Amino acid sequence: MSGAGGVGQMEDRAIISVRNLVKYFPIETGFLRRQVGVVKAVDDVNFDLNEGETLALVGESGCGKTTTSHCIIQAQRPTAGHVLFRIGDSAPMDLTQMEKAELKAARRNIRMIYQDPYSSLNPRMTLLQIIGEPLVIHKMVESQEALRNKVAELLRLVRLDPSTMNRYPHAFSGGQRQRIAIARALSLSPKVVIADEAVSALDVSVQAQILNLLKELQNQLGLTYLFVAHNLAVVKYEADRVAVMYAGKIVEIGETEELYTNPRHPYTEALISAAPNPDPDTKNRARIVLAGEVADPGNLPPGCAFHPRCRYAEDRCRREIPQLVEVGGEEGPSHRAACHFASELELAGISGGAEEPERERA
Repeated sequence: MSGAGGVGQMEDRAIISVRNLVKYFPIETGFLRRQVGVVKAVDDVNFDLNEGETLALVGESGCGKTTTSHCIIQAQRPTAGHVLFRIGDSAPMDLTQMEKAELKAARRNIRMIYQDPYSSLNPRMTLLQIIGEPLVIHKMVESQEALRNKVAELLRLVRLDPSTMNRYPHAFSGGQRQRIAIARALSLSPKVVIADEAVSALDVSVQAQILNLLKELQNQLGLTYLFVAHNLAVVKYEADRVAVMYAGKIVEIGETEELYTNPRHPYTEALISAAPNPDPDTKNRARIVLAGEVADPGNLPPGCAFHPRCRYAEDRCRREIPQLVEVGGEEGPSHRAACHFASELELAGISGGAEEPERERA
């Protein structure tokens, strides 16, 4: 398989390393489809996914988090950048440089759970066919009996009755369908599972069941999760680390508790203030209402893309694009933010309020 020479080193614990990932979509017009610009869906994204952890990728709709996940599994080929993948002590493989046959083999270890359990399952296929299809494609079963036994094992794993394997998806509820999707994702015994808004289409009570199931499966099977979500209340209890995206870039990344209690980017502060919080000691936390609309990735403002909505913005923010830099203590866990004033602002975390900033407003 293709090596990863010349694209940087992976961290010791990393199973996936995303390096300078870029995905641009052309903006075309006219009969001849002349390109007049680009949509910067993902713009120079870097992060490591450590083995055995859950890393949450969060942000508003259109921020680039789903496109990032699709570029990782190469469902969409990135415009630039690298996705390094390593199993155990083996040499890193660059998924972006792989041909179709190599990529097919690598994808056995990186599987995806999609958002909508109603559209992600083929209504004309039985559970046996849906869950068994990856096993057949990758030639991991030698007989129909072996296939049925494996599918039955997977159904039990996600708390479904194996006797239902000959039924069709319409016979199941939304939560049950998502369990079927999870069973399909686990059919090839992957190392990494990407959950793309895996609970957002479900009722709240069902969300809790699916989240608990994912956690149990992670502990039982030693899985690594990339958890794509927009609900920070869900992420808080599911993720070990959180990466916040805005307009195609990661604007803050750190351990969950540190990021929630000590956010260093104004966008993260606003997202946390909007998340429901059942703690009676903090339930009166004021909400920060962001002005304006999410930045258009096809027409980004100069400087920091967040500055038109930021209550701390100054002239520098309109001119210079901030870099993602370390803002935590030298001895503490890594905590990085892309804000010119990340080390100066006193932002409102879980334990704080959303009062007017001390810095003079622009």
